Amino acid sequence: MKQTEFVVSRFVNRNGATSWRVAGWLHGVRIRKNLPSREEAAAEKAALEIKGIQAASGLRPALTCLSDDQLREAESVFRTVADRKRGLTFYVNFALSNYRDPENEKSLKDAASIYVALRGAEEKLGHLSHRQFQSFRCELRALTTHFPNANVSELTPTKLTAFFQRGHVSKKSYNNRRGLVSAFLKYGLLQDWIAANPIEKVPHFRNVGHRRGSAVTLSAARCAEIMEWCETNHDGKLVPFAALCLFAGIRPDLYEGEISKLKPEHVRLDTGVIFIEPEVSKVRMKRAITIQPNLAAWLRA
Repeated sequence: MKQTEFVVSRFVNRNGATSWRVAGWLHGVRIRKNLPSREEAAAEKAALEIKGIQAASGLRPALTCLSDDQLREAESVFRTVADRKRGLTFYVNFALSNYRDPENEKSLKDAASIYVALRGAEEKLGHLSHRQFQSFRCELRALTTHFPNANVSELTPTKLTAFFQRGHVSKKSYNNRRGLVSAFLKYGLLQDWIAANPIEKVPHFRNVGHRRGSAVTLSAARCAEIMEWCETNHDGKLVPFAALCLFAGIRPDLYEGEISKLKPEHVRLDTGVIFIEPEVSKVRMKRAITIQPNLAAWLRA
């Protein structure tokens, strides 16, 4: 393709007036322009040379309302999707339909504090057991320690999976950790701390059953030793506690177990039955326990 450099020369018109001519070839097209001053001719020469360079490199001038930075970004995106089967508009529409920025960025530490306080209020109202509240508090404390400077929106499925696997835990413990953090992230989604819940892409184990062995059975001689010790120490104040736990199967945890919630009116010596109400039971189900003769004797004593 024929192309030469543009030159500026003085030109005398037929009427005797002097002008300045820009002449040359632009990709096979001959260019000749007369301009009234040398400065204007030089500017036109520069503009034509730029057009020649743009045409040679595949560039072209265009009127646009985009800034220089926006133009560069648009060109970069077009190059990114150049090998795709669909156009840029499709991918932009897909992103707008399936993603939204979090409206309220919240640090993980602050979000965990808010959620633990919410769970604490539920515990005080009796809607959540103390054991479950402790599980939430401990797991979220571990989460904020593991990601000390992160926002909630920065949690990803990969990061969470590694966090749940810490310490080479069993499948059941992994599932328990996942369940606690899942409840926290569901609340975060409602609060717009995250745009999508990453827990949905975190795997969990199915059909994980309990693997509990048989409980050790105390011999009659060992039970006698325990009751003798309770009877002879602390003025016998521990006798009701030990007798109920040993002979009635009341769960013995002093802080959150059934024995800590059992009231005197629940023990009916007249009818020979102990009533475990739902608010006392670990599993929130009412049950009745028959008072055996040895237990009745200890309670009457």
